[in-house]
Amino acid sequence: MNRLMENGQEPDITRGTLEGQLKPGPMTMFRIQSTSDGELKSYVAEGEMLDIDPCTFGSTGVVAIPGFARLYRQVLTGKHFPHHGAFGFRKADKILCDALKLLGIEEISIPLPKTTLYDGENNFDNVRQIELEMRT
Repeated sequence: MNRLMENGQEPDITRGTLEGQLKPGPMTMFRIQSTSDGELKSYVAEGEMLDIDPCTFGSTGVVAIPGFARLYRQVLTGKHFPHHGAFGFRKADKILCDALKLLGIEEISIPLPKTTLYDGENNFDNVRQIELEMRT
């Protein structure tokens, strides 16, 4: 942002930002938050940071998480998680889930296999998605 807003001069408005493409490799996406009644809930998903230049500014990357479309629809949107999440640059799902359990958090969502429905998921949506993937 400094180069765009202050032409690379001494920071006055922006105080600088980190810019660059995130390093490709294994990663874990994670979020923990409180509900309006004070209960903590979380999600954890593993995937890969891809070696693709997103052609934008800031610290950015392109992520591939198996089963993310369903996780996004059923968990992130369905359980009212904001779009911000944390990313770690290694596979850490087991460690994070164990830590969350030690904190007493019972609602921990993870990507489920195609054959397992999320609570409240419409089975016919899942069947159609599997059929589409089998055709391609």
